[in-house]
Parts: sequence; C-alpha cells; structure tokens
Amino acid sequence: MADHDQAKVVAADVVSRDMIFQPILEDGVFRFDCSAEARVASYPSLSFTCSKDRDTPIMSHSVPSYTPTYECVSGKQIVKFKFPDGTSFYGTGEVSGQLERTGKRVFTWNTDAWGYGPGTTSLYQSHPWVLAVLPNGEALGVLADTTLRCEIDLRKESIIQFIAPSSYPVVTFGLFASPTDVLKSLSHAIGTVFMPPKWSLGYQQCRWSYDSDERVREIARTFREKGIPCDVIWMDIDYMDGTFSRSTIFGKRSP
Repeated sequence: MADHDQAKVVAADVVSRDMIFQPILEDGVFRFDCSAEARVASYPSLSFTCSKDRDTPIMSHSVPSYTPTYECVSGKQIVKFKFPDGTSFYGTGEVSGQLERTGKRVFTWNTDAWGYGPGTTSLYQSHPWVLAVLPNGEALGVLADTTLRCEIDLRKESIIQFIAPSSYPVVTFGLFASPTDVLKSLSHAIGTVFMPPKWSLGYQQCRWSYDSDERVREIARTFREKGIPCDVIWMDIDYMDGTFSRSTIFGKRSP
C-alpha cells in the first residue's frame, strides 16, 4: 500500500487522542495504533524477528502503565508519551554524543556522516527506539515500528515524541522494575546478537585509508615489531579500483 493510501486510514488532521492498544508477545508488552483500521493496514514488522508476534494479540489482564496520544497532521503521525518529571532517556539508535539522550533530537535517516560530531542527528544505522528510566528506577522501552524517516524528539521535559509518515504502530516494553528487564523483553521481540568469534574481541586497526597493499603490510609488521597485539586491519574503499569493484584489491584481482 502506498504511503498516501495508508494515511487514509487515519483522519487527515485530528485533535490529540489516546491510541488504542492490545497486549502482544508476553506480559508487559503492548502494541498501540491510531485505530483498528490503522492496525489492519500496517506494514509487516521488520523489527520483530517474527513479524506475526507483533500482529497477534495474547490473552492478558494487564493494561499499559503509559498510553501515548497521537495526532495526524499533513500526512504525519505524531505520537507522544508523557512521563514523570525527572525521567531520563537513552537509546535512539546509532548516534553521536553522550549515552543519555535527554534533551536531544534525532532523525532515523541513514546518512554517510563522515566527520560527524556531537551535533550530528543522523548516522549510519536507524533504530527508532527509546529507553525511558523513571526517577524511581523503573523503566519502559518504546519502539516506533516504522522504516520511514522518523523524528525522535526528546527536547521537552519527560516527553518522548515520534513524528513519521502515517500510519505506524508503536510497541512498549514495560513498565518493568529495571532497564535490564526492559532489554530482556525487547530481546524476545527483536532477537539477540550472535556470540562473536574470539578474534573479533581483540584490537582492530581502522582508519581512512591505506593507498597500497605495501602500506598495509608495513602497518602489520610495525605492530609485530613493537609487540602490540592486533587481530584485524580494516581497509576503506581505497583498496577498490575506480569502479569500486570488490573483485580487486589495490588494482589486483582478488583471490
């Protein structure tokens, strides 16, 4: 369904309303939509390891601790969560700056952000996810399940706001006793990272870039001569020919 067609399932411009919810996956996890029609029209999830887990309600007597409001303006769905004063925010995907994201604004829009700094709002991966830690230590995670350009606005006191083209579901994990419990529940939805090979845990030399294979070998020899452990040397795009063919390494055919 095209974006403009999907937007029809939500009123073009509406006053702020509570989103409707249904429990999914396991106790404490809720899916929110603007309407029953929006729920039916939503795209399959690319966040959940099993898309059906997001779309299949479960039997539960639990109700959400926090219900977001929404409004739709000019084809965009604005979702807002309000938490107690003093709530701190984390997450927002691959970003620059400090671990705590309170007061920040991020755009989930993959960008080749060479030379990025603390003020860069988009990097190489996009994850519309926020972890909210309340003043009492309890925590709740929020996932805006959309692959479209999404603004995550955390600049207002204790408020999470997502803005993306209509319409998309939002999934919450918690309220749970701690951030650890939130992340455990999240892992049941999106999966866990694989166990890395032992060599990948060592030092990896990386820079932009080396202009020849002789230079790479020189770097490797220097590490060994100085007794500095090094398991990996990364090469940037300069190892490829002018057409960026991966079949060549510094002008030579790769093995």
